[in-house]
Amino acid sequence: MPPPISSSPFPAVEVRPNPSKGRSLHATTSFAPGAVILNAQPLVCLPTLSHLASRCSHCFELGTPRAGQLPTPVRLLMQVLLVEGIQAGVDSLEGHVAARRTRPGWRDVELMAMAACSYAGKGVDEATVRKAAEQLCKIQTNAFNWTDEDFTEACVFIQPTLAMMNHSCLPNAMIQFIDGRIVLRAESKLEAGDEIEISYTDVTMPLPKRRQAIDSYMFKCQCLRCRDNLNIYQACSTSSNLDLNGLSLSPEVSKVSQLPIIANSAISKRTTTAVDDLSGIIRTDEFNNGDIKLLTLRERFQACRELVAVGAWAAPPVPQLLAAISNYFVNKEDFTSALAIQSLVAIECTPYRYPAPFHPIRVKELVHLASLLSNTAPHTAEQMAQSSASQLTGGGTSSKIQEALREIDQVSTYQMLLLLAKRLAPAGFGAKFKLSLLASERLDELKQLPGREKELSLIERWDADPHSEWSKSFFQFAVIDPVHRLASLGEELVNLEFSR
Repeated sequence: MPPPISSSPFPAVEVRPNPSKGRSLHATTSFAPGAVILNAQPLVCLPTLSHLASRCSHCFELGTPRAGQLPTPVRLLMQVLLVEGIQAGVDSLEGHVAARRTRPGWRDVELMAMAACSYAGKGVDEATVRKAAEQLCKIQTNAFNWTDEDFTEACVFIQPTLAMMNHSCLPNAMIQFIDGRIVLRAESKLEAGDEIEISYTDVTMPLPKRRQAIDSYMFKCQCLRCRDNLNIYQACSTSSNLDLNGLSLSPEVSKVSQLPIIANSAISKRTTTAVDDLSGIIRTDEFNNGDIKLLTLRERFQACRELVAVGAWAAPPVPQLLAAISNYFVNKEDFTSALAIQSLVAIECTPYRYPAPFHPIRVKELVHLASLLSNTAPHTAEQMAQSSASQLTGGGTSSKIQEALREIDQVSTYQMLLLLAKRLAPAGFGAKFKLSLLASERLDELKQLPGREKELSLIERWDADPHSEWSKSFFQFAVIDPVHRLASLGEELVNLEFSR
């Protein structure tokens, strides 16, 4: 039986009993998409094992590497055993202890509990270790994994009220971790009484991978995305956030339901089948290797040809592959090609994977595009030609990219991308959100450039009221059209160079 229901310390939410899920978290008032529902101090928070050697366990900033690391569950359990006040919060949570005892891996749970008790100086008698093992089950069931703005896992934390949130692969809320605070944001519009659901894993993964990822939480997801095995585009079409993309790089995402990949059932089925098949062939984590070879990238692109042929650029593993190709060009200092490929990702992949334009991955992409753009601006046409011609044989496409860049006011596009990134920060956290801070620093550097008075006056007018008809036209001209042109050239480049 789950523990008794307790009242929430946060006025914006309440915990309710749920006949099928045990407990659930509900909004007590309405929230617009992107609004901050609440922010909270975690009960306990530690860097994950992969970051323990490089991040401070208090502020989570990068520091001097060190050795000698205990597994993350052991370190979390030691906090529960040693820090006054934490144990009561953890004891109130569900751990599915009885079910876990019957599963493979229970002996590992007992060994980790014994290690935590020993390191904490609590003794390793049977009763103490049994209690610690039960607490470890509750930690494993209710802990949140947070990813930083580069989307590499950085820390794990527990907050008892937020632990009441259930999972959905079509979530209506998201968690961010900003300046040591847990920030819960509405991902879609919430009304008073609505259940607040987040995703425990990456919802863009294929169904088999998602099921594998949530298996340790002891339930099977029954959301629409899982029940009907919706592909990326079908899932996107269910979003209530599509119209918010008017102020984004991809306003056309609002018409996703008109795409052949949805309108044509045969194409839709082929896409879903291809994604499931590829999930067992291609490991997307291999794309994180900065030294990945050109031949490997070409082989992987060939494997994805069926998805590319039907325009399913957003279907995994195509977005991860394109990001790896862009990084390949960055490592070769061919920034023009990298920018074109990343523009393709920004237009054809990310908006369909994360329909909310304020999603941190969308914001990160704006800053990343601006960074690539800044690396192309100083180049002369001759320098860019030498750089691109030295990498691959696609000289014609490379020349088109260089020509497109010469016709763009790169500084203005760069500035507007950063201003848009700042605008999408969670309310009240703009001064602490790292992407917003980075954008602000780069915008400050632009103030030193002389002779841009006319451009600045136009950009300031747009920034003051980006939703006016004039501002929409200006944004289309200065940002959307240039990025879309680069994206089309990125598609041409990747098809030319990676189809062989």
